[in-house]
Amino acid sequence: MKKQLIALSVCGAFCGLAHADGSSVTVYGIIDAGIMTQSHTTVVPVPPPGTGTQPGDRATGFVDGQMNPSIYGIKGSEDLGGGLKASFDLEGGFNSGNGVHNSQNSQAQIFGRQAWVGIGADWGAVAAGEQFDPAFVAAIATDPRAMTDSLSSLEPWIVATLGNGGGASNGQGLQGGIFDSNSVSYTYEGNGLYLGLLYGVGGVAGAASNNAQYSIGATYTISGFVVAAGYVEDKAASPNGAPYSGTGSKIDHIGAGYSVGPWAVRAQYAEFRYGYYGPGFTNIASTPLDEIKLWGIGGDWKSGANTVNLSFYDAKDNGGGPGTVGVYSGYATGGRTKEIALYDTYSLSKRTSVYGQIASLKADTNAGDSASLGGIYVTSAGGLVAANGVTTTYIGFGLQHSF
Repeated sequence: MKKQLIALSVCGAFCGLAHADGSSVTVYGIIDAGIMTQSHTTVVPVPPPGTGTQPGDRATGFVDGQMNPSIYGIKGSEDLGGGLKASFDLEGGFNSGNGVHNSQNSQAQIFGRQAWVGIGADWGAVAAGEQFDPAFVAAIATDPRAMTDSLSSLEPWIVATLGNGGGASNGQGLQGGIFDSNSVSYTYEGNGLYLGLLYGVGGVAGAASNNAQYSIGATYTISGFVVAAGYVEDKAASPNGAPYSGTGSKIDHIGAGYSVGPWAVRAQYAEFRYGYYGPGFTNIASTPLDEIKLWGIGGDWKSGANTVNLSFYDAKDNGGGPGTVGVYSGYATGGRTKEIALYDTYSLSKRTSVYGQIASLKADTNAGDSASLGGIYVTSAGGLVAANGVTTTYIGFGLQHSF
């Protein structure tokens, strides 16, 4: 009944404007809620400096979005005739644990995930507004866990882009790598090809490249094979020669996969470089830039309503950076984090599923941001990443419904 009331209220605002000429408006969303336990939390700050995080106690808590983010959205389209179509999408995130309209590490705006309008035909589509980054979209195709919201390479993407444009404090968290603000894009999908090109307008007087974003992402699928590649760059802001007000990032990836019958395998390599200051991407602290090099491989097996995934990740960080970007940057030596993770989802219907997962992560003593592979918010005071020098085990269960 509540869903019908929401749909009717939205239709009152949108559908009546163009109902007779082939337009449509859809209300959609995902609710993903569950429980997770983590064998070791992390203790911050860490004495002495440069020794990595220290293992703390077990934490068990409610976790929103283990598999997919909890979101709400309104999207629509209008047939303009001659094969031309106009469309829009407004999308935001929320935390199913407390009802807050933005989820952990997501943008705070009510439509912080998508807010764009576009026009397209057989030749492709152009759009303007807040959009998903094309390089990120391409990475989903070959990430071993298809970018699940926990225990996948999504976590290093978050760490690398969270500080862009000055960080979440100015409402730009995750900008230039996941959600691109003030951007224009071209997308083509057809004949097995996905191609996305995007430019985010910086809007800085006298310095067009400052605070700008550039992204390209592509996938090609044929006879069960898929290849994917992407590159995204976010410039820092430096208005009129003033001190740099934010940092930038560069992310690139390449991957491949193959599926046959109930089986699928995917492998991907990615590099995340961040902590940049200024349009030239020089580091203001004259120390090594933050960097994570990550590779992973995984596979799916489907049987009836069950989908099982087993994946392995290896992430290496250089321990560099100014110490103000990422989770635990600025360590002297850096280190490696390895993860093996298993999940099983069971579809109760086309819209509802239950899932369980277990993962084991081992971070070196001096591992820095590579430990973000375990970036799950089990508690507000800890459990953000795998603890250093020990094996951290995650066990989680959840329920997901889409509408």
